Amino acid sequence: MKRKILYLIKMVSKNLFYGCIIQCLFMTTLLANDSKAQVKPIDETFLRMADKAWSLSDVFKNLESKTDYVFIFPDDLLVDRDPVVLKAGKQSVNDVLIQLAQASKLKFRQVNNAIYVGGSSSSAQQREISITIEFVEITGRIVDEQGQPVPGATVLIEGSSTGTVSDIDGNFSIEAAEGSVLLVSFIGYESQRITVGSQTNLNITLREDQSSLEEVVVVGYGTQKKRDITGSVASIGEEGFNPGVVTSVDQLIVGRAAGVQITQASAEPGGGVSIRIRGANSINANNEPLYVIDGLPIDNGASTPSSGVINNPTPRNPLNALNPSDIQSIEILKDASATAIYGSRGANGVILITTKKGQQGKMKVNYNGYYGTQEVANRIDMLDAQQYMSLLNDLRAENNQAPEFSQSEISEVGSGTDWQREIYRTASVQNHQLSFSGGNEETRYFASLNYFDQDGVVINSGIKRYTGRMNIEHLSGEKFIFGMNLNTSFIEDNFVPFGIGINENAGVINSSIYQDPTMPIFDANGNYFQSPIVNLENPVAFANDVYDMAETNRTFGNVYGQYNLNDEFSIKLNLGSDRQTSRRDNYVATSTRRGGFNGGIADVRSNERSNYLLELTTNYTKEINDHKINFLAGYTYQEFVGRFVRSSGQNFPSDAFLTNNLDAGSQGTFAIGTNKFRNQLLSYLGRANYSFADKYLMTVSFRADGSSRFGENNKFGYFPSVALGWRIIDEPFMSDQDFFSELKFRSSYGLTGNQEIGNYNSLILLGTQGQAQFDGNPFVGISTTQAQNPNLKWEVTKQLNLGLDFSFLSGRIDGAVDYFYKQTDDLLMFLPIPRTTGFNSSLQNVGSMENQGFEFTLSSKNIVGEFSWNTSLNFSVIRNKVLDISGLPFILQGGAGFTQNISIIQEGLPLNSYFGFVVDGIFQQNDDIENSPQPLAKPGELKYRDVNGDGQISPADRDILGSPFPDFTYGINNSFSFRNFDLSFFIQGVQGSQIFNFNRVESENPISFRRNRLAVSYTDRWTPENPTNENTNGQPVSVAYGGPVNSRAIEDASFVRLRNVQLNYRIPNLSSKYFSNASIYLSGQNLVTLTNYSGMDPEVSSFGTSNVRADYNAYPFTRMFTLGINLEL
Repeated sequence: MKRKILYLIKMVSKNLFYGCIIQCLFMTTLLANDSKAQVKPIDETFLRMADKAWSLSDVFKNLESKTDYVFIFPDDLLVDRDPVVLKAGKQSVNDVLIQLAQASKLKFRQVNNAIYVGGSSSSAQQREISITIEFVEITGRIVDEQGQPVPGATVLIEGSSTGTVSDIDGNFSIEAAEGSVLLVSFIGYESQRITVGSQTNLNITLREDQSSLEEVVVVGYGTQKKRDITGSVASIGEEGFNPGVVTSVDQLIVGRAAGVQITQASAEPGGGVSIRIRGANSINANNEPLYVIDGLPIDNGASTPSSGVINNPTPRNPLNALNPSDIQSIEILKDASATAIYGSRGANGVILITTKKGQQGKMKVNYNGYYGTQEVANRIDMLDAQQYMSLLNDLRAENNQAPEFSQSEISEVGSGTDWQREIYRTASVQNHQLSFSGGNEETRYFASLNYFDQDGVVINSGIKRYTGRMNIEHLSGEKFIFGMNLNTSFIEDNFVPFGIGINENAGVINSSIYQDPTMPIFDANGNYFQSPIVNLENPVAFANDVYDMAETNRTFGNVYGQYNLNDEFSIKLNLGSDRQTSRRDNYVATSTRRGGFNGGIADVRSNERSNYLLELTTNYTKEINDHKINFLAGYTYQEFVGRFVRSSGQNFPSDAFLTNNLDAGSQGTFAIGTNKFRNQLLSYLGRANYSFADKYLMTVSFRADGSSRFGENNKFGYFPSVALGWRIIDEPFMSDQDFFSELKFRSSYGLTGNQEIGNYNSLILLGTQGQAQFDGNPFVGISTTQAQNPNLKWEVTKQLNLGLDFSFLSGRIDGAVDYFYKQTDDLLMFLPIPRTTGFNSSLQNVGSMENQGFEFTLSSKNIVGEFSWNTSLNFSVIRNKVLDISGLPFILQGGAGFTQNISIIQEGLPLNSYFGFVVDGIFQQNDDIENSPQPLAKPGELKYRDVNGDGQISPADRDILGSPFPDFTYGINNSFSFRNFDLSFFIQGVQGSQIFNFNRVESENPISFRRNRLAVSYTDRWTPENPTNENTNGQPVSVAYGGPVNSRAIEDASFVRLRNVQLNYRIPNLSSKYFSNASIYLSGQNLVTLTNYSGMDPEVSSFGTSNVRADYNAYPFTRMFTLGINLEL
């Protein structure tokens, strides 16, 4: 009795502890229904039968294939039985059984979904069959392997909702029919299926479930069991992907992994993203991770040529060519132990993408399709026409000037032209996926076809993608394995011009925000109206009459062969290729402001990029008593080649040619350019995994990279790592406890590199330099354009990682916590050099920077049973700091439009911190302005802080205004399941980051009096009658103190977003011969965003993959709703 009470206290304590730490404030419980089983009557189950002579065996097989019933009979029952002829057409199972009973003298007894068949001694002509369901009371006790009772275990009758749970002593009682199957389950234990027979009292022992620990995780150049992982690897399977409209693979994992920040650089269809794994490592080199698809490292450079119309630093997404529906899992390698095997490409992390493979069994045909709509989630609130006209009149009146507009003009204009409404639309999106998979013991295959079509919410923008994939693997005998993974795609991109330029070069979004709202779309002749005052495009004309299309063909894949010499030693050859061609055509019609000035502008650009891989690896595995060891050794060679061609012209006789007849332009405007690059990477790699007694783990890896990008004196880089693991849970001192089911400590240290330093930066380069006349003929000059640096090398990142994996309450809660410290040395920076060299600066390895932080992941099974509720969350804190910039006081970076140098790089600060003047409010009429640091200021103007206290406002008063890096990020996913319904929703959060709002700067400091303005700044502007301390008087300042880069432009970019919600219904009791599974689903994305940011979206990054975060003319974020269906044959 005492032992039972102690056990009760311990079990209650565990459940209370669990209830406290899960993310939702609800008590967890187990639910089950004690009602009788619901068995569908045989006279309500229909099917079609053919008019022919049937053997009894074929009849039963046909019934089983088309219904949920199973026929059970002795082997000798059907011997020497004559065929039967059944009525043709649609009929119930009851009708069929009556015919069989009459023709073959059989009798039937139904028990749930099982129908028992026996011989009949009666020859009576039956017209009805009596079906009986007999229930008996089953009692039992459920214990674990130590004999301890398992309270709360679920006991369900298979195929029904009938169930119960065990009590504190593990006892249960349930009524079930003889022959039915009991499903016994509890979190952290293997489920059992028990067929009800004559025994009515059961003793059930549940064994601990080791499946999660035996899960195989993809790592560099191989796989490992999850229990043996010593590095920091985030593994996300298909069930953990973001649902809904997903254009590219990276969108599948937004917010899903701790320490991985994914920012949508552009929300346009197919727009690029910026990914930071454990912070930013570099100032001038690439900070994006390496992508490896089925063992093929790909070139993640922009495949689509840049625009010839407008300056847009946001590249297209390099993963657009890959169909997200083909992805099986994504592994994110984060620490040096996991990434050092990729050497000079591993410093920014590695993302391993594994596509779906076929499974042994009959062919499965799957169709998944959806259709949806999209709308702009948030618009910029600008002044309408009457507010705009009244404001301009007020501003002029305050300066004793005549009004800009008459009162009658204000009355007649109405709301004017809402330019944002004119260019935005409700857009459609659709996706259709057809896949085939299957195989036998020798060959497995997976093939898919996909069509994706997404219109943009800005008129005349969108993407269409056609993809095909074939994965096949063949086992020849017991020694040789051959495989192929092949992906091909064709993409049509339709662009609208938007970017970071000024005036008519700023793009559609900028024009729609600042264009005069009193201006009509068309003039009296039906032509697009162009403002004679505001130097901006007509937004509708710019969106409709700028032809900007791109077509991209990309095929990549690999073939491999593996020969197993024996059970311990294998050798593998992997050959890969990635080829892509892209052409972008731009034409700016004469109906636009810019095109009209130049008689039409045509620009054609083509890219070709190729990537070839040769890889040879060997693998040796040996187990001797408690010692397990695995060796990997390999050689790889990879070559990247790219070519670029550009041609352009102006002044065309007609817009009808578009880009199809450049010869028709003015010869004096023709321009042509070509370029080619090539770089190679030669590598040697090795890894050793050692395990003693499955408790003490060690991983050592090494890679030597030789890159053509490095200087002559540093052609090779060397990248070692070591990791240790300790499975504490398997120690003898843990054997007497049952709270933890998994406890493992991990530690690692190693070096990785960043070779993304560009091509030819270590060499002397020659380029064109002016023209000269010889004998009356022009010749282009050639001169050196870059100084040589034979010591140029990779940036090196040293990383320490300490981690703890845990699982407790019988696997009901599991997670991991990691601490990491990264220091990147030899940062690439442009340092000043003597002008006598002929150059101003040289690229050198001199700087240093650090990132450190914590990552925490947790998943919990809150409720189990017929109704289930699971939760997963991740949380990360990352701190970035610049350590060394080679003695320079600071470096200013970042700018767009009319504003430059918005961020600073300085030792001791986060990279690209915002740097400018601090605004302390608005000068009021009673302020002592004459004796302030701004003696010539006027009431209603900004009051700047005199930071250095010298009595004046000067550039020396600039201060740190914020950081683009968040204090912490998190994601929370909840999934619910009840019978045939599944509901999930995902919440993403970012806290503590800042963003530079260019739109606020340009609105409060308009370059032109007639440009429109943000409504919030002027509907509550300062006046003597409205002495607000929030907004200025709106007047141009007479003396320019401070500047536009100030604390008013730096806004809090924290947000909490309901990123997606999906409701799925699985259609039950499918008896169709065509479908084995079917479901329909409804999903919504970006439904709610809670933020204090005044712009369109706080997650935007108009500078593409740059570390400088700013919002300027960004493509608007969208809210989406989709309805889809999933069918499996």
